[in-house]
Amino acid sequence: MLRDVFGAIQYKGKGTFLAGGAGVTPFISILRSLEMQNDLEKNPLIFSNKEEKDIFLRDEFENLLGRKYMNVLSEENIAKYAHGHIDENFMKSTISDYSQYFYVCGPPEMTDNVVEDLKKLGAADDRIIIEDYN
Repeated sequence: MLRDVFGAIQYKGKGTFLAGGAGVTPFISILRSLEMQNDLEKNPLIFSNKEEKDIFLRDEFENLLGRKYMNVLSEENIAKYAHGHIDENFMKSTISDYSQYFYVCGPPEMTDNVVEDLKKLGAADDRIIIEDYN
């Protein structure tokens, strides 16, 4: 069965990618394209999952982004990963520039919370790019 292509996330410029679980999917092609253009610098990925076993494409993201790739686990506490959620406190401690673009995709509640927290921290509406499934 074929359907129309949908999805709103398009790369607009350097920024931070914030993904929850399968929400990383639209970012894969963007990051691969940036690699081909030699333009990955200043495009970090923060990828949240429940447990380490849920992380996919870890090796590829580590090779692409190196230190600009961070995993966050919400239900498992492992020393090599951040623990918790991508929330206001987490972003305060890891992000210093709120004038950049933010690409956000994940479960609806996570996306809504991250967008709300980004706005509290000073990110402008037009700098927050989210997936729109409607």
